[in-house]
Amino acid sequence: MSLGKQILSKLGAIGKALVWLLYFICADGVIYYTFDFIGVDRKIYKGIFTLCSSIVVFITMFVIARLLSLKKEPLIKIKKLDPGQVISLVVIALGMLGFVTLYIIVADKISAYLESLKDAMEEYRDSVDRFSDTPQVVVPAWDTVVYVITLCFVIPVTEEITFRGVIFGQLRRAFGPWVSVILSALIFGVMHGLTVHIGYAVACGIIIAACYHLTDSILAPILLHSIFNIFGSGIATFMSFEAFGIPDKVSSDFMLGTNVLSMLMMPVAVIAFAFLVSYKRKKEKELLKLEETSEVQVELTEETSNGANGETPVTSEDDSIEAKE
Repeated sequence: MSLGKQILSKLGAIGKALVWLLYFICADGVIYYTFDFIGVDRKIYKGIFTLCSSIVVFITMFVIARLLSLKKEPLIKIKKLDPGQVISLVVIALGMLGFVTLYIIVADKISAYLESLKDAMEEYRDSVDRFSDTPQVVVPAWDTVVYVITLCFVIPVTEEITFRGVIFGQLRRAFGPWVSVILSALIFGVMHGLTVHIGYAVACGIIIAACYHLTDSILAPILLHSIFNIFGSGIATFMSFEAFGIPDKVSSDFMLGTNVLSMLMMPVAVIAFAFLVSYKRKKEKELLKLEETSEVQVELTEETSNGANGETPVTSEDDSIEAKE
C-alpha cells in the first residue's frame, strides 16, 4: 500500500471513530429531549434519566459493533478472565482512583493561586455532586438507588462498549494497539470535559484501554470502570442521601479511608499492570509454541498419508549409496 493510501486509511479510521462518537452523543440526546418533551424533570429523576440514556446508547453501540464485525475480525473482543487478571484489575482500579484523588488534591491546591482554575474546581465539584443543583427533599429515594446502580454497573458497560469496544476497536484496525490506546484516551478525555476532568480522564483512558489490549477482553475495562465508579462516587452518593439516615461521620470516615487506601494502592497498581504485561507475553509465547507444534504435526500427517498411498519417498544419492553398502 502506498504512503498516500496509508494516510487516507488512517484518516478514515479517525473519521469513522468520530462518527461513532457522534452516534453516542445523538443516542444520549434522544433521551435528553424525550424527557423534555414528556415534561419529566431530568434533575429530579436523574436516576431514571441516566438509566434510559445508558440503555439506548448501549443498544446503539452494540448494533454498530455487530455491523462493523460482519465478515471481519470481531470489533469487540471478549473472553473469560483468569483469577490473577481479575485481582490485578481490581488493584489497578483502586490505584487509578488514588491517582485521580491525588490529581484533584493537587489541582485544588493550585487553584488557590489561579482564579481561572478556582472556578473550574467549583464547576468540577458541582458536576460530581448528584445534589448540587437539586434539593434532596424533592428527589425520590428510589431514583437515588436507580442512579447509584446505573452509575456503578450500567454506565461502565455502556461507555466501555463505546470507547474501548467500538472507538478503540475501529482505530486499532488502522493504527495498531498502542497508538489507538492514546487516540481513544484523548477522545474519552474530551468527552468528560475540557477543564479539570480532561487531565485525569485521558490518563484513566490510557490505563483502561491498555488493560483491554493486555487482556483481550472487554470484561477487563468494564470491571475497571465499575470498581472505579463504585468507590469513586457510587457509595458516596448513596451515603450522602439524608433520607437513608447514614450519619455524616460514617460517610466522611468511609471516604477518608477510601482515599487513603486508593493512594496507597498506586505503587501496587504498577506491579499489577506489570503482571498483566508479563501474563500476555507468556500467553503469546505459549500460542506461538502451540502453532509451531501444530505445523510439525500437520507435516508428519502428510508424510504418513503419502506413505500409505504408496508414494515412494524421495531419497538422496548418499542414502542410495548407504543402502547398497
